[in-house]
Amino acid sequence: MENEEKTQLEAQHRKEMESLREEVARLTSLLKQALRSKPEETKFTAQPEPMLANPQNLGANKVSQ
Repeated sequence: MENEEKTQLEAQHRKEMESLREEVARLTSLLKQALRSKPEETKFTAQPEPMLANPQNLGANKVSQ
């Protein structure tokens, strides 16, 4: 049972790490784009995407007894 739980936690950790990598890549791309743009082009008309908490991650650090 412990081994199965450990495997599930490791799989969840890998998924979370991949999600973080993708988010960092996306934000890096946006930052590079913003830094390359000319000053007159920096008038943002679109609202930034809100950062939503992933419901499956809420309470991930809680220890269940």
